[in-house]
Amino acid sequence: MNNLSITLRRCRLASSRRLSSSSSAKGSGSKAATTNVGRTEISPLSNASSARRDEPVDVGEVAKRLGIRLTQCETELLKTKLDVDKDGKVTCLDFTLASKRSLEDRTIRELCLQVIEQPANRFADYGSSFVKWMNLVGVALFSVAGTQVAGDADFNVIGCTLVGCIAGLGGRTVNNLLYGNSSPLTRGLPGVFWTRDRLSLGVAIASSLVTFIVWPLYTAGMSDHIFHNVIGKSELEDDGSVGEEAFVAACERDADFEQAMRMGIKKKVSAKELDSMSARDLFNYIDLDNSGTICAEEVTTLIQDRVRHGVEMYAIDTLALATNAVTAVHGAISMGIHPLVAATSGITMSLGSIFRDLFCGRDLVVASESYAFATGAGSTVYVITREMALRGIAVIAPIRISLAIATTIGIRYWEYVNGEPLLSPMHAKHAKS
Repeated sequence: MNNLSITLRRCRLASSRRLSSSSSAKGSGSKAATTNVGRTEISPLSNASSARRDEPVDVGEVAKRLGIRLTQCETELLKTKLDVDKDGKVTCLDFTLASKRSLEDRTIRELCLQVIEQPANRFADYGSSFVKWMNLVGVALFSVAGTQVAGDADFNVIGCTLVGCIAGLGGRTVNNLLYGNSSPLTRGLPGVFWTRDRLSLGVAIASSLVTFIVWPLYTAGMSDHIFHNVIGKSELEDDGSVGEEAFVAACERDADFEQAMRMGIKKKVSAKELDSMSARDLFNYIDLDNSGTICAEEVTTLIQDRVRHGVEMYAIDTLALATNAVTAVHGAISMGIHPLVAATSGITMSLGSIFRDLFCGRDLVVASESYAFATGAGSTVYVITREMALRGIAVIAPIRISLAIATTIGIRYWEYVNGEPLLSPMHAKHAKS
């Protein structure tokens, strides 16, 4: 209610300023300039021939003073719009009334938009708070993933932080640019969301920096653990590498170790081929240089791939995508966007991952996996359930949020269980045939 009062006061103030400016023009006769403190401004309606508000003005000349060039047809169309009383002439008063109506229409629209997707009771307030926290969680998770990818591309701390922030904030930034942000009438703060919300930017930077420091320590520690505790220090070669027999013996002793190595190459081979591999086949696949041994760097890379492709990271990634689907469509609907466009907001929200891959020279994961499809489906479900609510069906915000999240998670779960994307590439069926 406080925001509504502020908005109304701003509207009245703007209207009174317009009216007082017009009144000053009426009393000043031939004066065409109004002087402010320290500068002189020329009113677009100032004209030597318009001494009174009820006298006609040259519409084309007014547009020209504003830097707008109109054709004769466009000038006549503007006259038609401004000539409310249909007397065939446009006066200063017509311009003033049209400006006032336009300002009032914009203000009323903003007042209506302010209540969209806002909590009407305590239970709905939980859903609104949940969306805000989900947004921060999504920013953190995507920043972590972006920093990991940048680290693999040998970026330094500045580059990793930049890519992490792009991955965490890029999607919603694109949505702000596509759908618009907040109106200056009601909020008065320009720029995309992270220029006004320091918390989101802080979370992205902090997540990126922490990942840059902790991620290499974790993978190096795990590699050292495997070499000394799983394989055994006594089984290592003189140069510290692992031979084939020692690797096979470690796989036979520790099933978790073998599974971790398999998960490390999961994205490089098909699920059927991976299941048919023996421990020796796995060793030969990892030993790319055919040296007969596996060095510590190769094992560290496998550990990194195992973490990124493991069920834990997949679950975290899925949660981040679910947050993207909800926060994207929530923001689009709050801006009064058409339902069809709002349904695509989850897809455009995933563009942060595309920017990350482009910066790091990777294949576009959004185009090959279920990123865009899962978030787009979640956003679509949210839009459909909101349309049901608009038609009188009791689908409150927490239920809409839950259904959108469940849809995104369900698609990702189906893909993980089946081991292949839900949507096949364009030429996949033709290649098989």
